[in-house]
Amino acid sequence: MTWRRRLTAALAALVAGAAGLSLAHAQGDLTGDWEIRLNTQTGVTTWQARFEQDGDRLGGEIDLGDNEILDVNGTVDGAKLAFVIVVPDLDGDQPIDFAGEVTGDAIQGAPGSFSWYGTGDWEASRK
Repeated sequence: MTWRRRLTAALAALVAGAAGLSLAHAQGDLTGDWEIRLNTQTGVTTWQARFEQDGDRLGGEIDLGDNEILDVNGTVDGAKLAFVIVVPDLDGDQPIDFAGEVTGDAIQGAPGSFSWYGTGDWEASRK
């Protein structure tokens, strides 16, 4: 192979690799503003969230309204995510666990128990 062909092949591989990394990052990064909807037997509850993803770590905060903003602590593994928020309560803090799967700008949450909000499922969409 001549040096020109080698150089062309190396540059093509470099460009393809960079494009693949950029695409993977864009598809997998949850950082940004989201709207979360809990669908439970008590009705639909809507929260505002700001997720911050750093590798497989998921952080950020969820605004429950009434000046109640809670930290998000979780993980991301491919399209799957899991996180917990801890809701303060006079009878003791109430952890609420969330799990779901990301598809583009939407998250389909798994069924769960959401403390006094009841049981049901949840979903989220990027704002």
